[in-house]
Parts: sequence; structure tokens; C-alpha cells
Amino acid sequence: MSKSPYLNIIMLLLICFLSVKISFFITIYCKLFFDLGSIAKERLVNNPTLFLFLTPICFWISAYMCRKFSFYAAGNSMEYIKSSIAILQKNPNDFKQISPFLNFKVVFVKAISSLICCFGGGSLGAEGPAVHMSAGIFASTANKLQNYLYKLKYEIWIFAGSAAGIALAFNAPIAGFVYAIEKLSHLRSKSFKSDLFWTLITLLIVSAILQKTNAVFATPKPNFEVGSHILLFIFMALFCGILAFLFKSLNSYFFNKIANIKSNWWHLFPILGGFLVALIGLYSGIYSFSSGVQTVNYALENQGALLSYKEVIGRILNTIISFVSGCAGGLIAPSIAIGAGIGSIFGTFMTSVDINLFIIVGMTAFLSAILGEPIAAAIIIFEATRQPINSIPFLLLGSFLALFSLKNCDRLRNNLAKPKKL
Repeated sequence: MSKSPYLNIIMLLLICFLSVKISFFITIYCKLFFDLGSIAKERLVNNPTLFLFLTPICFWISAYMCRKFSFYAAGNSMEYIKSSIAILQKNPNDFKQISPFLNFKVVFVKAISSLICCFGGGSLGAEGPAVHMSAGIFASTANKLQNYLYKLKYEIWIFAGSAAGIALAFNAPIAGFVYAIEKLSHLRSKSFKSDLFWTLITLLIVSAILQKTNAVFATPKPNFEVGSHILLFIFMALFCGILAFLFKSLNSYFFNKIANIKSNWWHLFPILGGFLVALIGLYSGIYSFSSGVQTVNYALENQGALLSYKEVIGRILNTIISFVSGCAGGLIAPSIAIGAGIGSIFGTFMTSVDINLFIIVGMTAFLSAILGEPIAAAIIIFEATRQPINSIPFLLLGSFLALFSLKNCDRLRNNLAKPKKL
């Protein structure tokens, strides 16, 4: 907190205003995203020809909006927030350097572009954009009012906005707070207490608004207990980390390659990407595209291996193609859906154990590897699926093992990339 009581009062009023504003905006955005994804699924079932024709058009419009109006509306939302924080660690009050990542134009373009992509059948999520847009609105508003708030660092607003975005996207305010703590700890922030205090205030307001909303995912209550299946859990979590490493590497590599194309040939890539996603959707079915929330819910509500190899592989391919095509959207919800699919497949190897155990741990493991914050990932799934408290050790185990596996893969790649000494 600031030593000035007047500044604290202004800050509190602004936090209250922004928290309410963001809550309604992100809630409406996520609802629209979900509804448009459902329309895309219905289109595939009822009119496959239209699906095959419309998806490339929507991909091109979505990607062109980002390319033309705001490049940073596409790509990895969480990485842009991370980059903004890294810049502010060196120059705490320099909004100009972070404005390309966090401004009102980025928010507007990201919202429209991601909704168009979803309507067309893209396999990206609303949760990453929710975090990015929330942080952007908080930081940009603070910049507009810098004459009154000049003593407060932009870092505070980014953390408060990011935490609010996670809380709203998953109806998980505790997860938002844990995410902020993990990020601040990694960065060794000099304003740790101040950042955390205002983040907590923001989340308390958001929690009051979210109080009567339903869980994002279906809420089965499997029996979390230690048994012979724990070894299979461990192997599955390690496998999730390896697969997440490949998934992230492919996304990053091909996104940068296509984004760097300067000629008009670029227009072919989102069109081709949309066509490929449509073909994969037609072959793999409705569980291979869209954000993944419906896919996870169907998996949790069924006691069989609902998600087959075909659907899981289709989901992975569709997410990569949607992402590298340059459309706006996030990787958080798709990573949860991929983890659910992996858990569904692993659950078939031990039929004596509730398959939902494997699905929920798989969701956590893959999310942890993508998000990079293991405790926050575990709490997100814990809150979003309304699990009992005794599930947390299992979720944390899967979360840390997957991240450990991913980091070792990353370390191995870096070692191999180093020039060998003669």
C-alpha cells in the first residue's frame, strides 16, 4: 500500500470499478465463446459441407484482424504478460514499452478475433484471452489515470488483472490468488506485499460477484486414495510433461515462422489451416475442436473411455493448427482438454479404478506443463471441478511431475543445441 491515504482511496475506488467492469465483460465474453463453440459443433453434425466451407473463411478473418490491427492479439497470452512483467522489473513506470502487449486495441481485437475463430471451429480457448484482456484493461486504465496514480507501479495492475482473469474464466478466485503468489515469488518482486494486497482486494470483489455461478466443469467426486494405480498416475504425469514440451515447441516454432512471412503468401496459411482443422474435425468428431470445456464435461460425465486416440490426436493437431494460423485464442482450456483425453486413455489400463481419477489428474498435469505454475494449475482444477480437499495431494503430484518432465526435456534440448567444444 502507498503511504498516501488519498492515493489508497483512489486506488480502492478504481479497483472496485475495474473489478465489476471486468467481471461482467469476461463473463459475457466466455458465455459467447461457449455458445459459438456449440454452434460450430452443431454445424459439423448437421451441415458438414458448410463447416468445411466456413471454417477457412473464419480463420482468415480472425488471423487477418490480428495481423492488420494488433499483432499481439494472437499468440501466447500468458507469455505476453510474462514479457510485460519482465520489462517492468527493469523500468517500473514505463508503460510505453509494455503497451504493445497491453492496450485497449489488443483487448478489442483479441475479443473479436477469438470469437470469430471459435465460431468457425477453431480449437483455441477463452481462458488465456480472458487473463490477457483483463490484465490489459487494468494496466491501460491505470495508464490513462497516471496523473493520479503515478506513485503506483504498473506491475500491481497487471497482477490484479491477471488474477481476476483466471478467477473469472474458471470461477476459481483462490487459484487466481495462488497464481499471483507463484508469479511474484518467481520474479522476486520488490513490491511483493503491495502487489498481493491489491490483488487480494480485486479477488474479493470478483468472488462476491461469482458467488452464485456454477462450476466450469462437471463435478464428479471420485475416491482419491493411494493404491497400485499411483504408479500409473506418475507415469501419466511424466508423459503429459513430455507431450506438453513437444506441443509448446511446435506451437512456438511454427507460429513464429508464419508470423515472420512478409509477402502476400501469408494469406494462404490461415485459409489452409482452417481447411485442415475442418477436415480433422470431420474425421475425428466434435470432441476434437472448440475450446475443450464441453469435451471435458462429457468425459467427466461418462464412465467409459469417451475420448479415443483419434479424438485426442485430433484435438492436439487442431489446437496447433489454430494457434499457428495466427488466430486469437488461448492454450489453457485446450491443454486441459488434451490432459482429460490422455487421462481417459490411461484409465482404460486399470478398469478397477474410477476413470475420472485419471481424467482429473491428466487435466492438472497437462495444464501445469503449459501454464508453468504447478500449484496454481492444481488449484484451478480443484476449484473448477469442485473436488474434495483430499484430492489436492494427487493434483499437486501430477502437477509437479509434469512440470519436472517438461523442464528436463527443455534442459536436454538446450544442451543438445549448445555447440560442442573441439
